[in-house]
Amino acid sequence: MQDLKRSRKRFVGKSQIEKCDTVEEISIEEMDRGCKNNHGCKNDNHGCKNDNHGCKHDNHHNCKHDEYECEEVIICKKSDHNYHDDCEPCGQEYDNCQKNNCEEGCCGPIMPQKFSLQNSVPYAIEVDRIYDTMKFQVFTDASGPRNKPLYFRYDVVEVNGEIPQRASVNIKIDRVCMNYSNIEIVPGNVSLENRTVTPLNPNLMCEDDALENLCPGFEDASNDDIGQTLFEYNVSGNINKECCNKGKGEKVGYKEKGLRVKVSDLVLELEGKCGCTDVVILAYPTVKMGCEFVDAEYIEFNFNTLTSTMCLPSDGTQVNLRQQFQTALKVECIGKSLLRLNEVDCDEYDYEFCIPNGIDLVCCLEEVVSALISEQIVVLGSCKTITPRVVDTFTKVCDFSSCGEE
Repeated sequence: MQDLKRSRKRFVGKSQIEKCDTVEEISIEEMDRGCKNNHGCKNDNHGCKNDNHGCKHDNHHNCKHDEYECEEVIICKKSDHNYHDDCEPCGQEYDNCQKNNCEEGCCGPIMPQKFSLQNSVPYAIEVDRIYDTMKFQVFTDASGPRNKPLYFRYDVVEVNGEIPQRASVNIKIDRVCMNYSNIEIVPGNVSLENRTVTPLNPNLMCEDDALENLCPGFEDASNDDIGQTLFEYNVSGNINKECCNKGKGEKVGYKEKGLRVKVSDLVLELEGKCGCTDVVILAYPTVKMGCEFVDAEYIEFNFNTLTSTMCLPSDGTQVNLRQQFQTALKVECIGKSLLRLNEVDCDEYDYEFCIPNGIDLVCCLEEVVSALISEQIVVLGSCKTITPRVVDTFTKVCDFSSCGEE
């Protein structure tokens, strides 16, 4: 993460404009005149005139281009008897040429072949059928570790242009870039009414002491579990005779408490303008420790309790509960921003930057909760299997053909 932070500040007092050298166009007449000074061969397809004016190919020394204008094309090769050391080559000759084999960046999925009932075969398989599914779409503001208030420390790293001294100027923020090392989802305590819920990987449920009251006895999450977006639970079966006799499922209350998202090593890059002056500022999240502000290693997004109802089997069938998450970090409108230039010494300056209303950083979260039941079903399928493509890493690169064909 530290590699992505700017290690050297750059301040330019005045805008620097690079001067572009003009390119002079060469006319065709000038190219023709240049042919007179050549000794028998030109790249512009002008050769020596093959007539009775003294230009003879069997004697290249008698070819006087100062007196006669080049008109006819003569191809000059080393194998030709007319070749001379003073003859300028007509162009580079290569013996080994090949095409650039870069493939396009787009691709298509595997499309199975069509089949009919006559050539299909029944297959007995075991699958997880979705019994019920629901989606939560929520967002919340950022906070420091342990739900502490979050602040930002600003560092002006680049100023391309002039800034008035001893006066605060307004900076219009045009773009906000976010950089972080990892986003970790820490699910909360999941409960279903009158059902026993057991996490398949309990280490993912409780990551530190903040959730000890929700998941006692769970160990800390391992490094392999960081970055997970899918979590599963075993849910015990329960019989509801009234619903079962009607051939319907049982409505059960779902609740998730303590869901949060952790973002590590977050840095915001603010790009703005003050007139024609470009300004770049880095914003680091901080928390207040006593009377000082210290940088936060990570920030948190603590979500409120998620509640809803789910339909589960009423015949006692065991259910697999699955959670799947998607997250997105957003920065809401950054309004007034102030930049001040203070003179520290004769040639040294210091910049002060502040956002009076602060930065509102939010995390948008989408959670899909599904109840899956295992079933054995019979499906019709084709006898032909899907043929995987062969990744030939040798013949695609290496070609030992003797003729050197492309």
